[in-house]
Amino acid sequence: MRCCIFFVLLFAAKLSAQKLEFNVTVSSDTLLLGNYLEVKFEINNGKGQFVPPDFAGWNVVSGPNSSSSFSIINGDVKQSSSYSYYLEAGFEGVYIINPAQLETEDGVLKTPSIQIIVLPNPEGIRQHPKNREESKYFMDEAPVKSPVKKKRQPVKM
Repeated sequence: MRCCIFFVLLFAAKLSAQKLEFNVTVSSDTLLLGNYLEVKFEINNGKGQFVPPDFAGWNVVSGPNSSSSFSIINGDVKQSSSYSYYLEAGFEGVYIINPAQLETEDGVLKTPSIQIIVLPNPEGIRQHPKNREESKYFMDEAPVKSPVKKKRQPVKM
């Protein structure tokens, strides 16, 4: 009897550790006009029908770009899916990215809405969304220095 109770508790602990998560991340909350923003929706340890927001006022440069992973390590099962969009603002101001939805067997999950501020860009500065995965490795990019011009000195003999 104790053995059965132990396995039931172990199984219940395993199920609670694999909670369904539905998150949204953005590359920046402030953007210069003419640049683009990455919006990423992540689903962890679950599945369902993804319904993206309408992105009103944005120009969708790329998306939906999907990615998924599945791993089993020592009996621990992890599954994740993500949908990313690259958006460009049409004008300066405050934008609201409405919630996305995930329709599952248990109900509907929603992400929070996100406020993005788009500032004027009179100098035409180009920004790129920061990818947190890019800076993972030391010396990803070789440091490049411009060659130094040395002035030749005449040698007296």
